[in-house]
Amino acid sequence: MCSSDLNISNTDYAMNGSANQNRSIARFGLDSKLFLERETRLFDQDVIQTLTPRLAYNYTSKKDQSNLPIFDSEAKSDSYEGLFSGQKFTGIDRINNANDITIGFESDFIDEETGETYLNLKAAQSFYNDNQVTSNTVDPITGVGTDYDTRKKYSNIFASANFTLNDYTFNNAIQYNPETSKLDKRHSAVTYLLSPRKFLTIAHNDFIDNNGDRKKTVELYGAYPILNNVHIFAGINRSLTDSITNKETTGIAYESCCWAVRLAHFKKHLGGNDYDYVTKFELVLKGLASSTPELARRLEKNIPNYLVNLDD
Repeated sequence: MCSSDLNISNTDYAMNGSANQNRSIARFGLDSKLFLERETRLFDQDVIQTLTPRLAYNYTSKKDQSNLPIFDSEAKSDSYEGLFSGQKFTGIDRINNANDITIGFESDFIDEETGETYLNLKAAQSFYNDNQVTSNTVDPITGVGTDYDTRKKYSNIFASANFTLNDYTFNNAIQYNPETSKLDKRHSAVTYLLSPRKFLTIAHNDFIDNNGDRKKTVELYGAYPILNNVHIFAGINRSLTDSITNKETTGIAYESCCWAVRLAHFKKHLGGNDYDYVTKFELVLKGLASSTPELARRLEKNIPNYLVNLDD
């Protein structure tokens, strides 16, 4: 199975006191997979094991974008799928050049009778044929982006193992740095999941931050129905290294057959003793629209496994 895309990005930027800035960038991507499977046994159960070697190539021409302002582009969080996308930034303010080859594999162990996946394994690494990428760093004097950052010839190795047993799920993901022979990031989580409205997850993160310091955090999030039509949800991310609460989310929702309401409160650490507090209210007319659609996107990011769509 192969998939490919060819895009030309053409964007106009209106800048104060100057003519529009125009940018055209060509991009090509090819993502190929080979599906293999066999019958085997896992924990005395008859299962089907799939093995999917994966090879991707991404090309994006290099374009100096240092004269363009950065409004909302940020570096994407490193991930397995992110390697295959060939894209480093969110938004369109920065489009990184690419000439990358990504090699990976995926393997699933699936129950023959129920179709449930017991075990999922993934691993991938990218190799860069261009040693520079567009930067999303802003010059503090001019307010526009800088030109290029250098990078290694290869990415970290991304690997994960996810195991499901009855109502429990065990997730583990790592980023291994071949240059230092150390783990740059490790994520471990245990989830007890009865439904997307009734679950509890505890997670531990060990990673190197942007300043090169090693940090450890613990996360706890979940949801619980207190009445037939009412459920509460919450999430917290706390630094074990600094004894600081990085993020905290709490809320309550009511659902009926035709409409639903949700109230959520967010707390985010900005630095030092400063925190940002935001409270949002959402009204959903089922089958029509939500008054605050960005609330669902924020909850989806802050509370994994939570079914944020009140229209369901």
